[in-house]
Amino acid sequence: MPPARLAQVRVILTDIDGTMTRAGRIPPEVVAMAPKLLKLGVEVLPVTGRSAGEALGLARYLPGVRRAIAENGGALVIPDQPIEELRPAVDRAAMHRAAAELSSKDPWMLAPCSFARLTDQAWERGGRSDEQLAQLRDNAGEMGLSLTWSSVHIHLTVAHPDKGAAALTVLEREGIDPQHAAAIGDSTNDEGLWVAERFGLAVGTADVQRVWPLLRHRPEFMVAPAADGWLQLCEAVAMVRRL
Repeated sequence: MPPARLAQVRVILTDIDGTMTRAGRIPPEVVAMAPKLLKLGVEVLPVTGRSAGEALGLARYLPGVRRAIAENGGALVIPDQPIEELRPAVDRAAMHRAAAELSSKDPWMLAPCSFARLTDQAWERGGRSDEQLAQLRDNAGEMGLSLTWSSVHIHLTVAHPDKGAAALTVLEREGIDPQHAAAIGDSTNDEGLWVAERFGLAVGTADVQRVWPLLRHRPEFMVAPAADGWLQLCEAVAMVRRL
């Protein structure tokens, strides 16, 4: 990554699961990184597929994190403020009926966080391969629905989920140049973060290689897997900011 572009970064737009995590947990060194970056003038802004309720908890308790975009771009959460829907709320019952039809031969298990979701519904990914999920995405499209997935969940909604578009909305209304943002993720639901020229840096962890053939938009740069790659990006940004 060119040092000149790293030096421009003021915001790190980041997926959580599979990106900030290691073996399903956010490790201590990741927790410690956000306040260090904040002191250098760089905000860590989670852009996650997790529910609005879960993202609100993360925004409240992760040091150095003051807000988050949840549900794959569906909602902006800021502690002690009303949740802002960036995408229309869904009809939960309709999503459940659609999921039952899509999964008739291999029933899905509803994710425990679904009760706290506003703009989509989520089911456990289980052991389903990316290729199987790509076929389900096509099937959902024929029903007029949008299906995407992360390393942990299958998401179903009406409006197309786009983490990048939601992040652009939040940044631009605050007067933050999107070219001063680095965006990092690991899976198909992070594609919106990698659309060419949306953000200053489009980064994928090495885990993105498993879904590379399924992506319409791909990261320009690649770092190490999972939390190690996230730390690699953050340390590179911190290094040039200290110079």
